[in-house]
Amino acid sequence: MPKEISVVLPTIEEESVFGMIDRLRKLIPGCEIIVVDKSSEDYRKRLEKKRVHLIKQTSSGYENALMEGFKAASGTLIATIDPDGTYDPRDLVREISYLKKNGLDMVLGNRLHGKNSAAMSGHINFGNRNLTKIYNTTHRAKLHDVLSGVFVMRREAVSAIFDVEPYRAGTLFFVMEISKKGFNKISDIPVSYRERPGQAESKLAKSKVLYGMGVAGHIVRSTRDYSPLLIFGSIGAILLLAGIVIGLLVVVNYISTGTMNEIGRALIAILLVVIGFLSIISGLILDLLLQMSRKMDRM
Repeated sequence: MPKEISVVLPTIEEESVFGMIDRLRKLIPGCEIIVVDKSSEDYRKRLEKKRVHLIKQTSSGYENALMEGFKAASGTLIATIDPDGTYDPRDLVREISYLKKNGLDMVLGNRLHGKNSAAMSGHINFGNRNLTKIYNTTHRAKLHDVLSGVFVMRREAVSAIFDVEPYRAGTLFFVMEISKKGFNKISDIPVSYRERPGQAESKLAKSKVLYGMGVAGHIVRSTRDYSPLLIFGSIGAILLLAGIVIGLLVVVNYISTGTMNEIGRALIAILLVVIGFLSIISGLILDLLLQMSRKMDRM
């Protein structure tokens, strides 16, 4: 029988998951709990005793683990929370309530507020904040933490991206992909965040710097599909401005010397202005077609 709420827990030898399962059952009675695991056989035997829907992960990566769990979920609302001891499941309950109350497609937890400053190292905090700023700028969003490990989505939103091959962008993969499908009612709320018990290291990535650079690259590529006007318009504006500046220099030289001895520069200026103008027009047309496509997808 389908459940209202399904919670997916991705694990690799996480000891905190056992307590997380018990707390979720108390906080969300009757919820479906799906554990997507990539651990040892002994660890999975311990999980089987918790009477959860256990999936042995055959793919690699956090995003693939979640997608395997989401596809197996039966709930009308599908959620996840990192079971590593850093998040409080009571915050997931608050997210679910907030999503239902406001009719949203997705709600994330915002770790990046003052009360959590001591639980996250400086360079990780810096990276998360700036990746969020890049995403907000390029996608015209107003989120505070796009890489949070606790979030909830409507089934319709996540089902729309089941055919998309996951890539390494953490939670942001789901944010960007459902937005492309027109599910852009996305918000976040402040949540608590603690240091990992026993100072255990995150299993998300070996190098946080390289991981962050990869996420930034995905944001830029996503902008091309989500908001082509921003990409083509920005490039066009730069080319247009460069053409105007070069053209003005040619005019100034002509006025001061009385001879037209910079034909090459003049041609370059004209070419830059034309290409810049065409780039902006292309961005406008692609943006319009994209908006029309989204409206048709939602009908």
